[in-house]
Amino acid sequence: MRPLLYVKKWVAITVISFVLWELASAIANVRNFPHSWVVLGDLALLLLSIAFWKSIGVTLGISFAGFIAGTILALFFGISISLWKSGEVVTNGSINFLRSIPSVVFLPLLIASIGASVKTSIILTIFVVTFISVTFVVRGINDTDPKLIETAQALGLSTANRIRFMYLPSTLSILGTGMRLSASRAFGTVVAAGLITGSPGLGSALGFANSSSNYPRVFSYVIVMGVVGVLIYSCFTLIENKFFHWRSIV
Repeated sequence: MRPLLYVKKWVAITVISFVLWELASAIANVRNFPHSWVVLGDLALLLLSIAFWKSIGVTLGISFAGFIAGTILALFFGISISLWKSGEVVTNGSINFLRSIPSVVFLPLLIASIGASVKTSIILTIFVVTFISVTFVVRGINDTDPKLIETAQALGLSTANRIRFMYLPSTLSILGTGMRLSASRAFGTVVAAGLITGSPGLGSALGFANSSSNYPRVFSYVIVMGVVGVLIYSCFTLIENKFFHWRSIV
């Protein structure tokens, strides 16, 4: 019965999406908002293109590099802030301020400093991932069982051993949430950076299609980006559910 309900839900979503799409196409100019079947036909051709899959690979590669580096930096800064007695009080305002600024705002500064290149996209992605994940690291360390802290003090464990055996295990579960959120943001950031800087990947391909007034191709790329973003988020959700199923997912 449950699989049947699942199928019915997706059939209903598909039908409603089709109706809304065609309604929008009828209201707007068809040239700028093509029919759904035109976009689906273009999407099929796009999926057969080798250049398209290269763009996907480049975008995911840049996203992964920025995501890994940003997560490592978040662990470093989060642990440093938590072990510093006044660290959270001193840095909380700055971190929240930087998190609230849209990442594309920093692009002109990066372009002026190092130029428009793949390096620009990676640095911007690292920045975004770091400031999303660092708050989760701090929360995880603050949630460390007080009894464990007392035991570590009684045993005279060094700071390095406390981090390795106590703080890191404590923060991993909640960091999973930060990684889930930052992974999809990393992908979106790389696409936005490519759209503005013209660096290789889906972003520059979308920008080229738009500048060429190839609107079916623009919609095709938007659909692909939406699907990839959902898949990234879903993969991290599955990983989180598998390894940290005992904790409620936020």
